[in-house]
Amino acid sequence: MSTEPQTRVMICDDEPDFRAIVHDVVEGMGMQAIDVAWPEQFADIYREFKPDIVVLDIVMPNIDGLELVGWLSDAGYEGRLILVTGFNPHYARAASTLADLKGISSVAVLQKPVALADLRAALA
Repeated sequence: MSTEPQTRVMICDDEPDFRAIVHDVVEGMGMQAIDVAWPEQFADIYREFKPDIVVLDIVMPNIDGLELVGWLSDAGYEGRLILVTGFNPHYARAASTLADLKGISSVAVLQKPVALADLRAALA
């Protein structure tokens, strides 16, 4: 009897409380989650974990989400991208447009505070 592999979700956000909430929702949906607290760790963890879905905060210290969207595109990422921001929603929409222009076609944008129903819908 074969089982399908779990969907792998990588959560990159500098806010530990938000990461914990997303992590719990992901695991509650039967998916595997890994957290990235520092964007500088993103590339190494991405290569090792090979996520199907990336939940990415747009505004983080040192490296912002826009840079990571570009990196994902250069890495040939073909999974779903969920962009999250607690700042001006126009910034997240600009990141979504950038992702689309860079060839990442499955993009959702969520505004913090994120409703759990919206998070689940974006992950489903």
